[in-house]
Amino acid sequence: MSALLEVTDVRRSFGGLQALSGCSFSVQRGSVTGLIGPNGSGKTTMFNVITGYERADAGAVRFDGRDITGLSADKVGALGVGRTFQLSRVFGRLTLLENLRVGRRAVPKSRRKELFSDERCLELLDFVGLTRLAQDPAGSLSYGQRKLVELAMVLAQEPSVILLDEPAGGINPTLIGQMADRISELNKQGVTFLLVEHNMEFVMGICDVVAVMERGAVIAVGDPGTVRHDPRVLDAYLGGSLDDEPDPVPAGSPAEPDQAGESA
Repeated sequence: MSALLEVTDVRRSFGGLQALSGCSFSVQRGSVTGLIGPNGSGKTTMFNVITGYERADAGAVRFDGRDITGLSADKVGALGVGRTFQLSRVFGRLTLLENLRVGRRAVPKSRRKELFSDERCLELLDFVGLTRLAQDPAGSLSYGQRKLVELAMVLAQEPSVILLDEPAGGINPTLIGQMADRISELNKQGVTFLLVEHNMEFVMGICDVVAVMERGAVIAVGDPGTVRHDPRVLDAYLGGSLDDEPDPVPAGSPAEPDQAGESA
Protein backbone atom coordinates (compact mmCIF):
# COMPACT_ATOMS: atom_id res chain seq x y z
CA MET A 1 0.00 0.00 0.00
CA SER A 2 1.10 3.58 -0.68
CA ALA A 3 0.45 6.60 1.49
CA LEU A 4 -2.80 8.39 0.61
CA LEU A 5 -2.44 10.97 3.38
CA GLU A 6 0.90 12.24 4.73
CA VAL A 7 1.44 14.60 7.66
CA THR A 8 4.98 15.92 8.07
CA ASP A 9 6.29 17.89 11.06
CA VAL A 10 3.04 19.83 11.53
CA ARG A 11 3.04 22.50 14.23
CA ARG A 12 0.17 24.58 15.54
CA SER A 13 0.02 26.94 18.50
CA PHE A 14 -2.80 28.90 20.09
CA GLY A 15 -1.20 31.78 21.93
CA GLY A 16 1.24 30.19 24.36
CA LEU A 17 -0.25 26.71 23.98
CA GLN A 18 1.48 24.41 21.49
CA ALA A 19 -1.24 22.02 20.36
CA LEU A 20 0.88 20.31 17.68
CA SER A 21 4.62 20.07 18.12
CA GLY A 22 6.10 18.43 15.04
CA CYS A 23 3.40 15.84 14.35
CA SER A 24 4.20 13.31 11.59
CA PHE A 25 2.40 10.17 10.40
CA SER A 26 0.90 8.67 7.25
CA VAL A 27 -2.29 6.87 6.31
CA GLN A 28 -1.86 4.06 3.83
CA ARG A 29 -4.29 3.79 0.94
CA GLY A 30 -6.98 1.23 1.73
CA SER A 31 -6.27 1.12 5.46
CA VAL A 32 -8.24 1.88 8.60
CA THR A 33 -5.86 3.92 10.76
CA GLY A 34 -6.57 4.95 14.35
CA LEU A 35 -5.24 8.14 15.93
CA ILE A 36 -5.39 7.81 19.70
CA GLY A 37 -3.99 9.58 22.74
CA PRO A 38 -4.99 11.15 26.05
CA ASN A 39 -7.34 14.13 26.12
CA GLY A 40 -5.43 17.25 25.08
CA SER A 41 -2.84 15.39 23.02
CA GLY A 42 -3.78 17.25 19.83
CA LYS A 43 -5.89 14.73 17.93
CA THR A 44 -8.82 16.96 16.97
CA THR A 45 -6.48 19.87 16.21
CA MET A 46 -4.67 17.53 13.82
CA PHE A 47 -7.98 16.68 12.16
CA ASN A 48 -8.77 20.39 11.84
CA VAL A 49 -5.42 21.11 10.21
CA ILE A 50 -5.76 18.23 7.74
CA THR A 51 -9.28 19.27 6.71
CA GLY A 52 -8.62 23.01 6.48
CA TYR A 53 -10.49 24.20 9.57
CA GLU A 54 -7.19 25.29 11.15
CA ARG A 55 -3.99 26.50 9.49
CA ALA A 56 -0.67 24.90 10.39
CA ASP A 57 2.08 27.22 11.63
CA ALA A 58 4.65 24.92 10.01
CA GLY A 59 4.90 21.53 8.34
CA ALA A 60 3.00 19.98 5.47
CA VAL A 61 -0.07 17.86 4.69
CA ARG A 62 -0.22 15.90 1.44
CA PHE A 63 -3.24 14.07 0.04
CA ASP A 64 -2.83 11.67 -2.86
CA GLY A 65 0.54 13.24 -3.68
CA ARG A 66 -0.77 16.81 -3.62
CA ASP A 67 0.22 19.45 -1.07
CA ILE A 68 -3.02 20.58 0.60
CA THR A 69 -1.40 22.55 3.41
CA GLY A 70 -3.36 25.71 4.09
CA LEU A 71 -6.24 24.98 1.69
CA SER A 72 -9.69 25.97 2.91
CA ALA A 73 -12.07 23.32 4.23
CA ASP A 74 -14.30 23.43 1.14
CA LYS A 75 -11.33 22.94 -1.19
CA VAL A 76 -9.98 20.04 0.85
CA GLY A 77 -13.41 18.42 0.82
CA ALA A 78 -13.75 18.95 -2.93
CA LEU A 79 -10.56 16.93 -3.46
CA GLY A 80 -12.09 13.88 -1.79
CA VAL A 81 -11.36 14.26 1.94
CA GLY A 82 -14.52 13.60 3.97
CA ARG A 83 -14.87 14.34 7.66
CA THR A 84 -17.30 13.83 10.54
CA PHE A 85 -17.23 15.73 13.83
CA GLN A 86 -17.11 14.81 17.51
CA LEU A 87 -20.53 16.44 17.87
CA SER A 88 -22.48 15.32 14.81
CA ARG A 89 -23.37 18.10 12.39
CA VAL A 90 -26.73 17.41 10.86
CA PHE A 91 -29.52 19.82 9.91
CA GLY A 92 -32.11 19.03 12.56
CA ARG A 93 -35.06 20.70 10.81
CA LEU A 94 -34.41 18.92 7.52
CA THR A 95 -35.45 15.34 6.80
CA LEU A 96 -32.79 12.66 6.48
CA LEU A 97 -33.28 12.68 2.72
CA GLU A 98 -32.83 16.45 2.59
CA ASN A 99 -29.66 16.19 4.67
CA LEU A 100 -28.19 13.81 2.11
CA ARG A 101 -29.20 16.10 -0.73
CA VAL A 102 -27.11 18.80 0.94
CA GLY A 103 -24.18 16.41 1.13
CA ARG A 104 -24.46 15.46 -2.55
CA ARG A 105 -24.47 19.08 -3.68
CA ALA A 106 -21.03 19.52 -2.11
CA VAL A 107 -19.49 17.21 -4.72
CA PRO A 108 -17.84 19.10 -7.62
CA LYS A 109 -19.27 18.09 -11.00
CA SER A 110 -15.79 17.10 -12.16
CA ARG A 111 -15.61 14.46 -9.41
CA ARG A 112 -19.16 13.08 -9.49
CA LYS A 113 -19.23 9.40 -10.40
CA GLU A 114 -22.94 9.47 -11.13
CA LEU A 115 -25.81 11.88 -11.54
CA PHE A 116 -27.33 13.35 -8.39
CA SER A 117 -30.48 11.47 -7.47
CA ASP A 118 -32.76 10.75 -4.56
CA GLU A 119 -32.33 7.07 -5.37
CA ARG A 120 -28.64 7.29 -4.49
CA CYS A 121 -29.47 9.12 -1.25
CA LEU A 122 -31.94 6.38 -0.33
CA GLU A 123 -29.29 3.76 -1.07
CA LEU A 124 -26.96 5.47 1.40
CA LEU A 125 -29.68 5.68 4.05
CA ASP A 126 -30.33 1.98 3.50
CA PHE A 127 -26.61 1.32 3.93
CA VAL A 128 -26.68 2.88 7.42
CA GLY A 129 -30.01 1.24 8.25
CA LEU A 130 -32.20 4.35 8.29
CA THR A 131 -34.31 4.13 5.12
CA ARG A 132 -37.54 3.88 7.12
CA LEU A 133 -36.81 7.30 8.62
CA ALA A 134 -35.98 9.05 5.33
CA GLN A 135 -38.82 11.58 5.67
CA ASP A 136 -38.32 12.24 9.39
CA PRO A 137 -36.52 15.38 10.61
CA ALA A 138 -32.96 14.63 11.67
CA GLY A 139 -33.63 16.41 14.96
CA SER A 140 -36.00 13.63 16.01
CA LEU A 141 -33.27 10.97 15.92
CA SER A 142 -31.18 9.59 18.74
CA TYR A 143 -27.59 10.80 19.05
CA GLY A 144 -26.23 7.56 17.59
CA GLN A 145 -28.63 7.69 14.65
CA ARG A 146 -27.49 11.24 13.89
CA LYS A 147 -23.93 9.99 13.70
CA LEU A 148 -25.03 7.43 11.13
CA VAL A 149 -26.81 10.18 9.15
CA GLU A 150 -23.63 12.25 9.24
CA LEU A 151 -21.66 9.28 7.91
CA ALA A 152 -24.20 8.90 5.09
CA MET A 153 -23.87 12.64 4.31
CA VAL A 154 -20.11 12.23 4.01
CA LEU A 155 -20.53 9.17 1.79
CA ALA A 156 -22.78 11.25 -0.47
CA GLN A 157 -19.69 13.36 -1.19
CA GLU A 158 -17.87 10.30 -2.62
CA PRO A 159 -14.64 10.76 -0.62
CA SER A 160 -11.45 8.76 -1.05
CA VAL A 161 -10.60 9.08 2.64
CA ILE A 162 -12.91 9.72 5.59
CA LEU A 163 -11.77 11.22 8.89
CA LEU A 164 -14.03 10.12 11.72
CA ASP A 165 -13.90 12.09 14.97
CA GLU A 166 -15.05 9.75 17.78
CA PRO A 167 -17.54 7.69 15.72
CA ALA A 168 -18.35 5.49 18.73
CA GLY A 169 -18.49 8.29 21.31
CA GLY A 170 -21.75 8.60 23.24
CA ILE A 171 -23.71 5.93 21.34
CA ASN A 172 -25.10 2.63 22.58
CA PRO A 173 -23.35 -0.73 22.02
CA THR A 174 -25.76 -1.83 19.28
CA LEU A 175 -25.10 1.27 17.20
CA ILE A 176 -21.36 1.00 17.91
CA GLY A 177 -21.46 -2.45 16.33
CA GLN A 178 -23.44 -1.11 13.39
CA MET A 179 -20.93 1.71 12.92
CA ALA A 180 -18.03 -0.76 12.97
CA ASP A 181 -19.77 -2.97 10.40
CA ARG A 182 -20.38 -0.03 8.07
CA ILE A 183 -16.75 1.13 8.31
CA SER A 184 -15.48 -2.38 7.59
CA GLU A 185 -17.79 -2.76 4.60
CA LEU A 186 -16.77 0.59 3.14
CA ASN A 187 -13.11 -0.25 3.68
CA LYS A 188 -13.60 -3.46 1.68
CA GLN A 189 -15.00 -1.25 -1.10
CA GLY A 190 -11.79 0.78 -1.14
CA VAL A 191 -12.52 3.70 1.21
CA THR A 192 -9.59 4.71 3.44
CA PHE A 193 -10.26 5.78 7.04
CA LEU A 194 -8.48 7.80 9.70
CA LEU A 195 -10.34 7.83 13.00
CA VAL A 196 -9.95 9.44 16.41
CA GLU A 197 -11.56 7.38 19.13
CA HIS A 198 -11.39 6.82 22.91
CA ASN A 199 -13.17 3.46 22.83
CA MET A 200 -10.13 1.17 22.73
CA GLU A 201 -12.12 -1.99 22.05
CA PHE A 202 -13.53 -0.31 18.95
CA VAL A 203 -10.09 0.92 17.83
CA MET A 204 -8.25 -2.34 18.39
CA GLY A 205 -10.98 -4.33 16.69
CA ILE A 206 -11.27 -2.29 13.51
CA CYS A 207 -7.91 -0.62 12.81
CA ASP A 208 -5.02 -1.98 10.74
CA VAL A 209 -2.61 0.62 12.13
CA VAL A 210 -2.72 2.76 15.26
CA ALA A 211 -0.78 6.02 15.75
CA VAL A 212 -0.50 7.36 19.29
CA MET A 213 -0.23 11.06 20.10
CA GLU A 214 1.07 12.74 23.22
CA ARG A 215 1.67 16.48 23.72
CA GLY A 216 1.11 17.29 20.06
CA ALA A 217 3.35 14.64 18.50
CA VAL A 218 3.11 10.99 17.46
CA ILE A 219 5.09 8.81 19.87
CA ALA A 220 4.29 5.34 18.50
CA VAL A 221 2.89 3.70 15.35
CA GLY A 222 2.13 0.05 14.77
CA ASP A 223 -0.46 -2.67 14.55
CA PRO A 224 -3.00 -2.78 17.39
CA GLY A 225 -1.32 -5.65 19.22
CA THR A 226 2.07 -3.95 19.23
CA VAL A 227 0.74 -0.57 20.27
CA ARG A 228 -1.38 -2.03 23.07
CA HIS A 229 1.75 -3.21 24.90
CA ASP A 230 4.16 -0.40 24.01
CA PRO A 231 5.62 1.04 27.28
CA ARG A 232 5.63 4.57 25.81
CA VAL A 233 1.94 4.30 25.06
CA LEU A 234 1.05 2.94 28.49
CA ASP A 235 3.07 5.73 30.08
CA ALA A 236 1.21 8.33 27.98
CA TYR A 237 -2.02 6.98 29.44
CA LEU A 238 -0.67 7.65 32.95
CA GLY A 239 0.54 4.10 33.43
CA GLY A 240 -2.90 2.55 33.02
CA SER A 241 -4.07 -0.09 30.60
CA LEU A 242 -5.51 1.02 27.29
CA ASP A 243 -8.41 -1.29 28.04
CA ASP A 244 -9.38 0.98 30.93
CA GLU A 245 -9.65 4.14 28.80
CA PRO A 246 -13.27 5.36 29.11
CA ASP A 247 -15.59 6.17 26.24
CA PRO A 248 -16.71 9.70 27.18
CA VAL A 249 -20.22 10.93 26.49
CA PRO A 250 -20.11 14.31 24.73
CA ALA A 251 -20.98 17.23 26.98
CA GLY A 252 -24.33 18.89 26.59
CA SER A 253 -27.63 17.65 25.27
CA PRO A 254 -28.08 15.86 21.92
CA ALA A 255 -29.76 19.05 20.67
CA GLU A 256 -26.43 20.88 20.57
CA PRO A 257 -25.15 19.17 17.39
CA ASP A 258 -28.34 20.18 15.55
CA GLN A 259 -27.85 23.78 16.48
CA ALA A 260 -24.25 23.65 15.33
CA GLY A 261 -25.30 22.03 12.07
CA GLU A 262 -28.06 24.47 11.33
CA SER A 263 -25.80 27.45 11.86
CA ALA A 264 -23.04 26.02 9.68
